[in-house]
Amino acid sequence: MVVTNNIREIREQRGIYQNDLAAAIGFSTKTVSRVERGDSTPSAEFMLRISKYFNMLVEDVFHVED
Repeated sequence: MVVTNNIREIREQRGIYQNDLAAAIGFSTKTVSRVERGDSTPSAEFMLRISKYFNMLVEDVFHVED
């Protein structure tokens, strides 16, 4: 099972820098970068904070692939 995401696309569409997003959600820029690239599986807390920040449903930002 792999979790993919649209974080980079959403962030860039809204003109948000990665370091600003990281600061706003309380995670490091390194963590945000790893999740964006798919190098790290996000925690439930990370997914909830990102979704809340973007004012979107978790399902609209993250997708589970078999």
